[in-house]
Amino acid sequence: MAITIALVGGGYTLQRLAARLKPGSFVITSRSAATVAGWRARGWEASELDVGDAKSVSSFFQSYSSLSVVVDSVPPIRSGGDPALGAKHIAAALQGTSVRQVIYLSTTGVFGVRDGSVVDESTPPAPWNSQGEARLRCEEAYRASGVATCALRLPAIYGADRGLLHSLRSGSYRLIGSGESWTNRIHVEDLVTVLEGAIEQKSLPQVLCVCDDCPARAREVVEFLCKREGLSTPASITEQEAAASGAYTMLSNQRVQNGLMKQLLGVSLRYPSFREGM
Repeated sequence: MAITIALVGGGYTLQRLAARLKPGSFVITSRSAATVAGWRARGWEASELDVGDAKSVSSFFQSYSSLSVVVDSVPPIRSGGDPALGAKHIAAALQGTSVRQVIYLSTTGVFGVRDGSVVDESTPPAPWNSQGEARLRCEEAYRASGVATCALRLPAIYGADRGLLHSLRSGSYRLIGSGESWTNRIHVEDLVTVLEGAIEQKSLPQVLCVCDDCPARAREVVEFLCKREGLSTPASITEQEAAASGAYTMLSNQRVQNGLMKQLLGVSLRYPSFREGM
């Protein structure tokens, strides 16, 4: 079987995607030799890759010449300089290859909406912080290269060992102000289903919003979980304190719509709201 899918940056989401894909159909990457060795022990095709190193990227794509889809989940480079350097290296290496589609895992933070309004694929991006700006620059680097790219704009990703419930149980979660801001999320297993559908599509839009069916106010979600778990409602911090700690994702206030995602990919969500997923 030819390897046609590259999972670049095998973190929380892409490891779960790899577990669903047919062995021999994909290669998954990491900068860590130990991580790569562990994946190979599972029977996965795996490769070391540092997207910040142009030679590493070029060598990787030369080695896997049968690729048709690249899923890039690598965060923007944060060590100074150009945060979109990794995306630029990948886009340059893809010129003249058989890759027909890049699926880039971006963030709904690029919208920059903080007034509780509805956002969808037609909402213009206007990031207000460095994290959102860096993700948008990665999106734009791919689009400017001419490589067919779909940016999946993602909200908070959660699962059994990650997300709000985990933070509440550990005592690390803090509400922002009164907790009236709108929040959005996607369960990791539903995100993997979305990715499976996107990989199979022959053509994708440049932007696709991914989330569950239920935007909810932060306090509503927290109170639901605290009541169920027998936990005390967490303390609050100010927006200024959240920004100072770099918790920019918690400062969004928007209601993300998933209509195009469901229409285009035919996705039926297993966890349509936090009530089922958490």
